[in-house]
Amino acid sequence: MEILITFRRPHHMKKLTKLGIASISVFVLNTYTHTIVKADENRSSETSVTVELSTTEANAPQGEHSIVTNNDSSSAEDNVPSSVGDYTLATTTSETTRSTATPPKSNIVNEDGYVNVEGHPAALTDDGENVVYSYTVAFKGMHSSDHGQTVRDIRLRIPDIPGAKVDFTLIGTRDANENPVPVNVPMKVILPDEIVSDSDTDPTTTLNSDSSIVPTAEELRAGKKPAIVNMDESGYNYSGDGIVHLYGISSKTLKSTAFRVAITLPLEEAKKIKYLPIDARFAWKCSQEGGIASYEEGCQSLEEYKSNQVYFADEDGNLSYGGLGNPTLVDESYVQDGHLIKSVASPNTYITPNNGDWTKIPNDTNIDPDTFFNYVKIFSLKENKSITYYASETEDMADQDVSAFYQGNVLIDYVIKGSNQSIKPTYTDTAMTSVYGLDGRLKNYNTTENNLERPDYIIFNGQKYLLVGISSSSAPEIGPMKEGTLHVVYEYVKEAYNPVTPVAPTPTPVSPIVPEPVQPSQEEVKKENPLSHEGTVDPQPSQNSVTKSVMDLKQVGLPKTGDSSSNVFFSFLGALTGFLGFSLIKKRKSER
Repeated sequence: MEILITFRRPHHMKKLTKLGIASISVFVLNTYTHTIVKADENRSSETSVTVELSTTEANAPQGEHSIVTNNDSSSAEDNVPSSVGDYTLATTTSETTRSTATPPKSNIVNEDGYVNVEGHPAALTDDGENVVYSYTVAFKGMHSSDHGQTVRDIRLRIPDIPGAKVDFTLIGTRDANENPVPVNVPMKVILPDEIVSDSDTDPTTTLNSDSSIVPTAEELRAGKKPAIVNMDESGYNYSGDGIVHLYGISSKTLKSTAFRVAITLPLEEAKKIKYLPIDARFAWKCSQEGGIASYEEGCQSLEEYKSNQVYFADEDGNLSYGGLGNPTLVDESYVQDGHLIKSVASPNTYITPNNGDWTKIPNDTNIDPDTFFNYVKIFSLKENKSITYYASETEDMADQDVSAFYQGNVLIDYVIKGSNQSIKPTYTDTAMTSVYGLDGRLKNYNTTENNLERPDYIIFNGQKYLLVGISSSSAPEIGPMKEGTLHVVYEYVKEAYNPVTPVAPTPTPVSPIVPEPVQPSQEEVKKENPLSHEGTVDPQPSQNSVTKSVMDLKQVGLPKTGDSSSNVFFSFLGALTGFLGFSLIKKRKSER
């Protein structure tokens, strides 16, 4: 058996060796094949990404940037963005490096907006007789690099309302270096024939050159006064037609300046108007800067273009200014958060957002390109590449806004807690008034100042009610005014009452008086019988005698307290007692 095993072992080992070699060969081959396949998959994935990015680049809209991946390089230079139209797209291959071209410089430079009207809340005057509507108007002129084209001269339109008074105040100008300078200088209203030019005036005059041009900070310090022109009688195209008042103003600087408009109306007129709008827009396109624009100077009126006109033809074909001519037409559909969201006159005017900063004018919003007054497009500014125009394609060089007259009052109610039962007439803490003061800030109210407003207790229907606080639905006791009526509601509870029930006095009962029998003294008893108990006198009357006496008294009746017959009773009692005593003595003597 051992020989057989020894003989077969080498054969078995040879088979195992062959099997091992074959297994290792298969493993190595399999690993190698897997590696090649994986590498091909990765290469295929890179190619797919390249195609996808190239497609994105080809479809990218003008002005947008796209990235092209270089298969053979990952350097930073390969990730430089490019855009169709402004850049030359580089051809990307495995052998080349992407290159870019400098985009052509645009000749249109956006310096933000050009006109902004920002309305402020209206306020009641201290005497309560008038309401003041307030606005800030900021503007700056469009200009070009060769100084050969400008847009200048503001036209301000204000509704014609009986009894209205308009005041103007310069609040922002520029210095010689065109830095913004806040000021507060009243402006004089002049007529067109009062306008003077540089050649017609003395440099020391109190009016600056061309009169209606905003003076610089240096000119103000020198004593020059700012002015604005009342153009109602100027003959200017559609100057107002008796529907609106028209004013004109210009500026030397091409940077923003600002003035304040205050319109004072009698209270009775203000009650008819909640929102009072005004309109401001540029009037002229000129071939030179400065001065007062006109056709004589070769300027062109922007109102020749329908999209720049504030007025329009109504259904009857008549000239109309819409809500600008009739402010009662302006309601909440035009206003949001106290400012206009759309034009109250021609719908071609688009509204400039407010930012509270006269030095930076925003661009218009919600523009319809079909009706928008696009100055750049209308006058083909992009065609003259050699000249840079400082203009905006999202500013129609006009704006409108309203000053809102918000009214409110504060009333105080007094109720039983947990009910609507009033226990005191409503008290007026603050009568109907403007919720804003002349300083533009909300007014405040206070209902805790005295016991007239906030009594600690109230007598109602003969009951006392004590203050416990304000209702859950009440307005705060102290706070800012709001439009409409604020109700402060105080709650009261009935005072706790512990009544004392009067008690009638209880009469004290009188016990019946039973006469005590007269007893002889011990000495008398001893004298009667000193030697023995025989013949000793009983110290008390017999039970039968006493009982009979008491029964007799009951039959007669006991006297009551305060009875007039009490004396008779006591007399009878004394006589009876004496009689009994006498009878006892007599009996003892007879027995002796």
